[in-house]
Amino acid sequence: MTPEAFWHQLRVARERDAGCSLCGLERYQARRYLEGISNDGVNDPPLRDRLVRQGGYCVRHSREFVALALLLPSAILLEDVVGYRLRHARQGVRANKRHCAACEVEHKARTAIAKSIRRHRHEAALHELLLAGTLCLPHLELVCPDLPELVRKKLIDAHQELLNDLAEVIRKHDYRFTHEPISAAESASVKAALALLGRDG
Repeated sequence: MTPEAFWHQLRVARERDAGCSLCGLERYQARRYLEGISNDGVNDPPLRDRLVRQGGYCVRHSREFVALALLLPSAILLEDVVGYRLRHARQGVRANKRHCAACEVEHKARTAIAKSIRRHRHEAALHELLLAGTLCLPHLELVCPDLPELVRKKLIDAHQELLNDLAEVIRKHDYRFTHEPISAAESASVKAALALLGRDG
């Protein structure tokens, strides 16, 4: 992928999602895949059979599929997946549950993102885009080893205020300081820390 194409994808992901732009890129790829399955793939018996044998999608991607698909494609796929798993349960065996195909698409997107960042790690445009957005901890940990020290420091320092707010919440629960009010930022710090941990898989 050319640097310009990667910059464009990062910009679009940042505009589309308020959170981590790299998570946004991964979700976008999975959504495109699910849209393809919902449009035509569900009518491809070998493809549908492979999805069923894998145990269908994870809960998150099953919900996303149903949210974007029409009723008929959702019913077709879910009838096969639920029927397959119930048949196994009736026999007293557990159905083979492999990786969710949409999660696999996200994983491949993550690998491609890491490769692009590694390839363009010295490009100022990449640094600007990464510093302008927010990265969750999993993506921060993914990109930091490949970035120059100054960029890495700025990305990590951006979260210092969150650590300070969490520390203040803890301090103000000490009996000696319970008279001090907890600020709005401090109240929101636990939720912000959860968001920083990344989305659930």
